[in-house]
Amino acid sequence: MKLLKTGVLLATVVCLLNFSAYSQISNVSDVGGKPIMTKKYSKIEGSPYYFGTDTWMDGTLYTADGKKIEDIPIRFNGYDNEVEYRKDGNVLIIDNYNLKGFDFYFNSEFGESKKAKYTFRNGFSVSGEIEKTDFFNVIYQGENLSLIEEFKVLETRVTPATYGASEYKKFVNDKRTFLIINDKVDKFKNRKRDFYNIAPEKKSEIKKQIKQNDLDLNNENHVSFLLEYIDNNLIQ
Repeated sequence: MKLLKTGVLLATVVCLLNFSAYSQISNVSDVGGKPIMTKKYSKIEGSPYYFGTDTWMDGTLYTADGKKIEDIPIRFNGYDNEVEYRKDGNVLIIDNYNLKGFDFYFNSEFGESKKAKYTFRNGFSVSGEIEKTDFFNVIYQGENLSLIEEFKVLETRVTPATYGASEYKKFVNDKRTFLIINDKVDKFKNRKRDFYNIAPEKKSEIKKQIKQNDLDLNNENHVSFLLEYIDNNLIQ
């Protein structure tokens, strides 16, 4: 009898887990999607995708009408600025107007059970510079300023140096970082002077924060920490 109860309990747990996973995936229909019918890039060397063509990451989708869809395999096409997901063996593309963002999750260096993430959002709008449907990796977003990274993939034509070799097309990554303050956008390179220029009259305080906290300006967490300090204490 004890074994029978244990078996029933395990079966119930498995069913609940399967139902939960199915529910998450089935909710994707809320954002729609169109199938990819052919391999559009078979004649172009390289990959148009963040993390590479064959790398699908666990992700979360945030719909324009406020829904949250978790635990779904997604990838981001930086050439066409499109989010793709897998469902029932098919690859589908989501219309950017139906999404306000997505997160990529990956196992961190602290162990398999812990995960870190990249946070992509759209809705940033600066006239002549940024479209509302463009997705950006959000490094920091605060009350007065935001730091966002653009991931674009460009197509270029390569002419080999070897005589007689044919030209070919290749994808190249083009990442750029932008600082937005009061609807004004500037390119940002994470140099110390870029941080000083956010609040020039407070340069000494920014230098002090960098030194006291031993900040590495190539580390996104450190950059976010410094921007939060500047945002909350040095600018209005």
